[in-house]
Amino acid sequence: MKRAILAAILVVAAASHARAQPSPPYEIVKDDVDLEAAPDGRFWQFAEVHSRPLTSRGVEALQQITLSYTEGYERLDVHAYTLKKDGRKIDIPAGSMLQGHGETSQPGFEDNRTITVFFPKLEVGDQAVLITTTQQSKPWFANIFAVTRAWPRDVVVKEASLAFTSEGKDSAFHITISGVDQDAPQTMGDKTRHVWHFHNDTPVLDEPDAVSEIADEPHVAITSLRDYSDVADLYTDLFKSRAEVTPEITKLAGQLTEGVSDHRAQARLLYDWVATHIRYVNIVLGAGGFLPHKAADVLNNGYGDCKDHVMLLQALLAAKGIKSSPVLIRAGASQYRLPEAPSPFLFDHLITYVPEFQLYLDSTARYAPFGVLPGSDAGKNVLIVTSGKTAITPPVRAALSTISTTSTVTLNPDGSADTQTRITATGANAADLRALMAALPSDDDDNFFRAGFGPGSSGKFLRGDPEALGDSYEFSAKYHTAHMANFPGPGALPAALAYKPVSFSQLAGLTLPPTRQLDYVCPSGTYTDDVTAILPPGTAIVVLPAGKTVTVAGASLLTSYEQLGPNMVKEHVVMKLDRPGPVCHAADYIKLRPQLSDMIGTLTSQILYK
Repeated sequence: MKRAILAAILVVAAASHARAQPSPPYEIVKDDVDLEAAPDGRFWQFAEVHSRPLTSRGVEALQQITLSYTEGYERLDVHAYTLKKDGRKIDIPAGSMLQGHGETSQPGFEDNRTITVFFPKLEVGDQAVLITTTQQSKPWFANIFAVTRAWPRDVVVKEASLAFTSEGKDSAFHITISGVDQDAPQTMGDKTRHVWHFHNDTPVLDEPDAVSEIADEPHVAITSLRDYSDVADLYTDLFKSRAEVTPEITKLAGQLTEGVSDHRAQARLLYDWVATHIRYVNIVLGAGGFLPHKAADVLNNGYGDCKDHVMLLQALLAAKGIKSSPVLIRAGASQYRLPEAPSPFLFDHLITYVPEFQLYLDSTARYAPFGVLPGSDAGKNVLIVTSGKTAITPPVRAALSTISTTSTVTLNPDGSADTQTRITATGANAADLRALMAALPSDDDDNFFRAGFGPGSSGKFLRGDPEALGDSYEFSAKYHTAHMANFPGPGALPAALAYKPVSFSQLAGLTLPPTRQLDYVCPSGTYTDDVTAILPPGTAIVVLPAGKTVTVAGASLLTSYEQLGPNMVKEHVVMKLDRPGPVCHAADYIKLRPQLSDMIGTLTSQILYK
């Protein structure tokens, strides 16, 4: 029997604030929210936010703000004005605010609405004032309430508050706080009012690649849900009958798997078809509603969002007797841990889990082959809807996500070079490179090589078949570099002789900051680069760099050089990043940094000639 659970809605706050730089672009002068929730899940919210740009970049960030809501569920009223430094107010008429659709206006998604506010004559030192009144007239989930409000550490916040008034039993709400001040609760008849305050006079500058966990931010979380199994119950009820196996779906599943009896092979064929034939319309869970279209409708339409993809794939798998479950995941952020307070609104994506193979699938990742998750899905805490259990998706593994590049560079007497390069990739790296090659217009190849190798360069990619979702992906390139070296010597060949789809230096050290206070996202994979350089006749190799091996926890670099003839040399580089998960710990960084810096220095080694 489904548990009776109370109360309703997510308000995720200042995570959308722009990340601070050494010179913060703006500050929050006032950020006050007054929220009241009813037992049936409806809520009312009044919010007043004053933001002051401190730099021209802050003006650019604040002069246009877009808000979204879902028609039929929410009502949003907006009042806004520019408050000049001298106290003058420039009101923004409601008629000048741009009304529009959300991600798309295609059938089934047209209830997503936006209001865009433009702040006129906003200058450094002024204030952009946004006052909103929101009414959730129809709850997303009946009798459910969950709200998480977080404030940024990297922006000055002069004054902020959250007031929450609960109707009915206050004990029905579980409240957790961190990094905020709390007033004593006040009881008024059958209502209880809580107020929390936050201010931040000294922003902590954001660190590059840092994770952004809600638990680590100043926040208030209010929920009526006991645990994540309650969240799973909500979605189980919501998804009921949406993955119905209709005669059309049964027929299609039979056609796609004709002559194939193995369940895993059948699942692969069905996944490939959904990934390549159902166009992905990007509507995140929080903005585009929570109810998926029926699988049969998705099949007929030929497009859908993540929820629709999952419903259709679930129905096709079920038609062949293969059980699967929707999986809630937060893919669009550098957040890897689920917060302590459960909420149905924490997630922004839905993928598929097939328990028979213990396999996660994301058919919206258009270029990811069967069994391979894109990096945004890997190593994330997720909620498996059918079982109600939390789990962690498999992280990217070095042995399974590789890029191997082999190049022959023929240098000409005029200093130009003609190169042939072959690239082979597997796993998540293959998915990324398929997407790159599919997105790069074929008539834009020359511009691509000019951007990488300078004026006068040109080239052509031979793309293979990015649409084929095999275990590996191979493509090649032939290109001319107008200015590679200076002959006659003496001289040195540049460290970057040939095209590589990744930067080994950036993979090794990311941005290599002096220190870190926060855990950070770090990649895994194996990257191999072999370059054979043929210099013009009569040119001699004078000095080859010494081969070197640099090893540090979770990362290794090997370089070697071999002279194949008087004017021919081969360079071999292997970088292996084999981290236990997608997150590296700040406490370890200071110990690793010298070796990471050594790797980057090693990669700048040059070959001398005369």
